[in-house]
Amino acid sequence: MKQFINFSVLLTSFCVGQHAYALPDDMDKPLEIQANEASFNQNTGEAIYQGNVLVKQGSIEIQAQYLKVSTDPKTRRFNQLEASGEPAKFSQQIDWNGNIVISKGNNLHYSTSESKLEIIGDGYLSRMQNSISADYILYMINDGTFSAEKQGSGRVFMTLQPEAPEANQ
Repeated sequence: MKQFINFSVLLTSFCVGQHAYALPDDMDKPLEIQANEASFNQNTGEAIYQGNVLVKQGSIEIQAQYLKVSTDPKTRRFNQLEASGEPAKFSQQIDWNGNIVISKGNNLHYSTSESKLEIIGDGYLSRMQNSISADYILYMINDGTFSAEKQGSGRVFMTLQPEAPEANQ
């Protein structure tokens, strides 16, 4: 039986005092990919990278053993990245103060057009000393909301740090 818990209500605690959830110019940066092997099918717009894959786009970094990049053949803009590894990792600077979202899982599905990251299998997400672990995590990058699901027996685990007391003025 799947247990589904939506943590959008707890977002305020998770995003204490922050209004930005990603650097605004990350999506305007070029996608840089390094790997041991690469192939590209121009008809389908899919590129496959294997072995020690490293992706950078602005402050975004993905590390994996396998990566499939899907592009729209008409616009030639990439719109979906699927990474796998044990684990595959995703990180992104979320504000100008240097705060970073770090996530990992067996499979990552990153939709650039929807600004969403799906973490599948042994999922973990950490943001500003708060963290969540679950079999499946859906993180909406633009607004910082997420939902988490534990499959089979088990539970979703979340750690929220208390809000820092404000200094007297």
